Amino acid sequence: MGKFAMTQPQARLELVLLQAEADLTSNSDVYIRLTEMGLPPEVAIRLKELLEVLKRVGDKVVSIGKIIVLKLIAFVEKHPNLAAGIAFGAAVSALMGTIPFIGIFLAPLAMSLGIAVGAIAGHRIDKQQSQRTSGDLVIIDIAQDVIEIAGAFFQLFIETMQAVSGELSK
Repeated sequence: MGKFAMTQPQARLELVLLQAEADLTSNSDVYIRLTEMGLPPEVAIRLKELLEVLKRVGDKVVSIGKIIVLKLIAFVEKHPNLAAGIAFGAAVSALMGTIPFIGIFLAPLAMSLGIAVGAIAGHRIDKQQSQRTSGDLVIIDIAQDVIEIAGAFFQLFIETMQAVSGELSK
């Protein structure tokens, strides 16, 4: 659903659809998808633990952990270079943190800049691959990219929370 305002019946339907997808996807399949996406096995195992988080909603049990992980996987599959750019920025920050004496001061700055620059670069690559952008790089394009990235992420978050909150508020 591509809207920000969802009625309660729409939220119930969305939750039923998300739960059906979660029921049809085994935890092992999710783990395989995570490792095929390039996640280290340790991270995939941690996310696999999240798959087992359940929430009782009225007389139903909702696989909230699996729903969130499946939505994140869908987001990463839709924006693969964005995710890679963010991971690269985080890796640079971790490396900066290992520099003796000044690493502790550089790591937070490197984290913010690295993730932001990585996300923008990855998003631009995703847009170029889908022919939605020119090769030019001007400040307005960067600002637009930041807005698009935030919009895509928060749209995913809002859709997921609306679907779940409609049932949790009972």
